Amino acid sequence: MRRLLLADRVKDRRGSFLAPLIPALSEHYEIRFHSGPPGPELAAAIAWADIVWLEWCWDHAVWATTSGALGGRPCVVRLHSIEALQTDYPARMDWRQVDALVTVGEDIDALVRERFPASAAAGARHVVANGIDLQRFAPGQPNRTRIGWVGHIEPKKNPMLMLQVMHALNRAEAGYSLHVAGAFTDLRTLRYLQRMVPKLGLQGCVRFEGEVADMPAWYADKGVLLSTTMYESFGLNIGEAMAVGAFPVVHDFPGADLLWPTECLFASVEEAVALIRAARPGLYRNWVAERYGLAQQAAAMLGVLDMLPQRVPRAA
Repeated sequence: MRRLLLADRVKDRRGSFLAPLIPALSEHYEIRFHSGPPGPELAAAIAWADIVWLEWCWDHAVWATTSGALGGRPCVVRLHSIEALQTDYPARMDWRQVDALVTVGEDIDALVRERFPASAAAGARHVVANGIDLQRFAPGQPNRTRIGWVGHIEPKKNPMLMLQVMHALNRAEAGYSLHVAGAFTDLRTLRYLQRMVPKLGLQGCVRFEGEVADMPAWYADKGVLLSTTMYESFGLNIGEAMAVGAFPVVHDFPGADLLWPTECLFASVEEAVALIRAARPGLYRNWVAERYGLAQQAAAMLGVLDMLPQRVPRAA
């Protein structure tokens, strides 16, 4: 079996977006997972490998492609939205060393092409959507009055809009509750929400539940998934919630219409309220299964690896 290094700079093995794929990849490759900064340990991990997968276009990817550490090894880079929107790492890459550039949505691929034209030097580009583990995210018992919101509580996730939606919803129809799964990562946002929740009379219906260890169980009773984010390259929590049974109510961020049912997108608070009040829990599990099942993602990723050139690494 060929040796495949999975180098994730941002997350550890358990939290990595690659974690659900490792069982399928392990059937075809000998896997080593590495999480750490550029330097000797990453160099040693690369030297072990026949193929290098750099998860996130981060400093480790810049270093690997510019230092000579790859030694001619076939290289895959999977780029997420944060790198394209909030860093200059893609501009510092030597894309000639990258045989496959993978993104999870058409819009983020187009954004990378526009902002970082040098990425055209990568050998191939692939758009492979995230996969939902339909066994892990099994159907629950959704309650249409229990609304979920998931993510780091920070400006880019737009929790300010979340409060406005709940305020308008409870004026139109009492009895709904909003359950927020995620950590506060921005002090400004925390102070704002601490002030606005009582100002809007939402103390009894908005519940901040922190980081949640068992997300499938948490989703199980949610009848609606409210997403107010300004932008996602995919939006994994939306698909996971839909698989369990939540009805998606998604702010119409750029590219959302290419990823999620257009009839579930909203631009205004009034549209969001109308969607929540008309929600039909359980409606979209099959929709997710047909498009975003984990098996489809695994097959596509294996296809990306199969198309890599069969180069023999150069001696160090």
